[in-house]
Amino acid sequence: MPDELQTLLNYIVAHPLMERESTEAQLDASAVQDVNREISEIDADHRADAERLAPYFARGLRMAAGGSLVVDDTDPLGNSVADAFARFLVTTNLATSRSTPLANSHYRYTFDVDWRRLRSLAEQAGINLDAALANTK
Repeated sequence: MPDELQTLLNYIVAHPLMERESTEAQLDASAVQDVNREISEIDADHRADAERLAPYFARGLRMAAGGSLVVDDTDPLGNSVADAFARFLVTTNLATSRSTPLANSHYRYTFDVDWRRLRSLAEQAGINLDAALANTK
């Protein structure tokens, strides 16, 4: 059974992320495209990414609860947290990011979560975000 933060991630994929993707696919569609199939494939890809990145999404949110989250892509944990935040929070305008170049084509990322918007979205999903963040099971 998924925990509340994974449930929130799944809600983000199903609602703001897929709503944006669906609109873009429909706007970009040609008369010969099977738009519904294309949207289903995009949805399946996002759900697979969410499943793979769920632990890093949850860990990153807990780390960001104290303020800006700073991670480096030179560290496997930092890289995975950055990937999860970029895919699911930044692309849906639930967080902003800045990057600073490091040596050897690596980057340091700073993420600022829009906690007001994320709490509102969590409420829509039936989740108490503060309680979910405090639960470290």
